[in-house]
Amino acid sequence: MLVREAFKSPKVRVVSVKLSANPFLTKDPTEVVLHIEVINQNSYALNVSRAAYSVTIGNRELASVEQNEQLRLEPSRETIVIVPVTLNPGALTSALHEVIEARAVPYGFNGSIEVEAPLIGIVRIPFSKTGTFDPLDFIRRKKIPFN
Repeated sequence: MLVREAFKSPKVRVVSVKLSANPFLTKDPTEVVLHIEVINQNSYALNVSRAAYSVTIGNRELASVEQNEQLRLEPSRETIVIVPVTLNPGALTSALHEVIEARAVPYGFNGSIEVEAPLIGIVRIPFSKTGTFDPLDFIRRKKIPFN
C-alpha cells in the first residue's frame, strides 16, 4: 500500500495538434501530428509500455492507433512525445462534408498511456483534448479554396 501511495501518476496532456497537409486540397491520407506532454513526477524513471490514441470530428472516428513501442520517462522531467496519426481518408471526407455548414464542430483527441511502475505493475493514464471549432472561420483564416 505504501508503494502505491508513493507512486505519482504522470501528468499527460495534448499540447498541440497539427495537420501535415490541407485535407481540402489532397485526396491522399492526411496525417495529424499530436504533441503530447508527459511529466514524470517520480524520482525514478518509468517505462511507457503501450499507448492508444483516437481522433474524432463530430460523431465520426477518423483514426484509432495503438503503439507498443517502449518509451522511457526520465525522473522528474517533462517529455514531449510526437505522435503521427494517419486519418482515414473516407471518414475524413465524410466528416468534412457533414461539418462544412456547421458553425461549431466538436472534436476530440483521446487516448491513454500505460506505464510500468516499480512494484505496482502497469498503470493506465488517460488523456483527452476536446473542444469545438468553426470550419468556416478555419477556411477563411487558412485561405483555403474549395469548390
